[in-house]
Amino acid sequence: MKPNIISVLKSGGEYEPAHVKALQSMCQKSLPVHNFFCLSDVEIPGTETLPLKYGWPGWWSKMELFRLAPPNLYLDLDTVLLGDCRPILAAVSGQPFVILRDVYRGRTDPGAMQSSLMYWEQPMDFLYEQFSQSQAFLPGGDQIFLERVLRERRTPVAYWQDLTGGIVSYKADRRQSGTKPEDRIVIFHGRPRPWEQSAIDYPIRKPPGLDDAR
Repeated sequence: MKPNIISVLKSGGEYEPAHVKALQSMCQKSLPVHNFFCLSDVEIPGTETLPLKYGWPGWWSKMELFRLAPPNLYLDLDTVLLGDCRPILAAVSGQPFVILRDVYRGRTDPGAMQSSLMYWEQPMDFLYEQFSQSQAFLPGGDQIFLERVLRERRTPVAYWQDLTGGIVSYKADRRQSGTKPEDRIVIFHGRPRPWEQSAIDYPIRKPPGLDDAR
């Protein structure tokens, strides 16, 4: 069974439907024949959307991902896909839950998590249910909540970096050197956003909604 590809757009922040469309376009080229949809509280023309049930702020809306039946591949809206990404997805087939090892905290804690890119084949609804009940808006964001709950439950977790190559951080790995031919997924966490740099091609070259005079 082919996994769904999911993004999340919560209104009120710097991300807009145009960023969903940009990611959808890249997925159509790099991960063809997979279903793409977005969890959102706004309509996105031309993109299948599912409504967010809660008004959880910012990245906390990502916790609603785990109410969805697997298999699912989640990508942050500032993810850039380069070339054929199907081998990367094939490398994690059969894994219950896969997440990124945090590019900074992971240097000293190999279990540190970064939720920019996730994949799961087993139901993870306990994460959604526990967050819904606790509303635990922990410092450090959703990935800290995931770390805490998954460790407490001793849930099997695999890390992308241990299973496949081709996934890099722009800020930590490629900001100075530029991309390499083997790069397939570039994670943009924090600044710069993909549209704030010119080294890697991205469909949007300025924040949507800004006119040329600004």
